[in-house]
Amino acid sequence: MPRPKGSLNKTTTEVKELLVNILANRIEALEYSLDALPNQKKVEALLKIASLVLPRPHMEQNPFVEEWGEDDPPIVIQLHDRDTTQEP
Repeated sequence: MPRPKGSLNKTTTEVKELLVNILANRIEALEYSLDALPNQKKVEALLKIASLVLPRPHMEQNPFVEEWGEDDPPIVIQLHDRDTTQEP
């Protein structure tokens, strides 16, 4: 018999709690690892992490939906490592 609509999946809930505990105990190591990455990889990693914890916006909440069409070119952001050996 299927579980009632809207009820929580017990296994999924337990696995999520286990992962949260593992991450909570390793947060300092995770921060250190992220800091050690080059800037471009750091941004990529943070975006991936953000996609796991932040809710995705719905299309009606996106203010650019009407202004930005599917035929418009994508926005590309290039990141370059800064040369820290030279003084500004």
